Amino acid sequence: MAAPHFDKSENADIEEQRRLRADQVFEVVRRDGEEELARPSSSLAWSGLAAGLAIGFSVVAEATLHYRLPAGGGWVPVVADAGYAVGFILVILGKLQLFTENTITPVMPICYAPTKKNFRSLARLWGIVFLANMVGAALFGTFIVYSGAFSPGMISEVVAISLHAADGSFMDISVKGIGAGFLIAALVWILANVKGGELFLVFVVTYVIALAEFSHVIAGAVEMAVLVLTGEMSFSGVVFGFIVPAFLGNVVGGTVLFALIAYGQIKEELTEKVKR
Repeated sequence: MAAPHFDKSENADIEEQRRLRADQVFEVVRRDGEEELARPSSSLAWSGLAAGLAIGFSVVAEATLHYRLPAGGGWVPVVADAGYAVGFILVILGKLQLFTENTITPVMPICYAPTKKNFRSLARLWGIVFLANMVGAALFGTFIVYSGAFSPGMISEVVAISLHAADGSFMDISVKGIGAGFLIAALVWILANVKGGELFLVFVVTYVIALAEFSHVIAGAVEMAVLVLTGEMSFSGVVFGFIVPAFLGNVVGGTVLFALIAYGQIKEELTEKVKR
């Protein structure tokens, strides 16, 4: 109920400045998800390929900062990790199809209407986007190693970063993947309720992923491609040592934890609205 000491114009201004309720944020994400589920396969594939390529700039930017900053300072990794946000800014603000964003957006329509059609549509979207992201990431890794655009010192820096990302057991990388998946899903949810400041939000969240050394399956795929192409790891080693555990962790963090919990908080409110 509006306070009596504000006139109609003032109350309209106040309402305009209010944040969306949780159920309204859900509806924004759900409608976006329905649009994504209905997109043609070719559109998803090209967008996913572009995202896989663009995310490679996270690896390049981070490696460049490591390479350019003076060695020996304990502060260097903290600054260099800021470069990790570059690819995510390109992908998320460019509305490209990134698999980890899709652990929440197209899941919301299924939470609301868990039909066979929606499940099939989700499987189609996940399959196409993940494969396209992997191809794009592999192509970018090939570009880093073979294009001649980067000096041997820069490539060595990328290899060092990549080896660090791959260091850990299956369980270690899976758990780190949960953190990345949860944060990306949270970012998608928050962006649905933001008008302005999107660049800052994407930067902060993805910077935290880098600082915490969480495992992101698509950005990590660029690094893993570099390791395979330089002979540092075998193909099977990167698939079962990084890609699979990071994939599982991202899905658990984005879908099982964040998406389902976010839906759970507004499920009763939606039920009441339907009853009315």
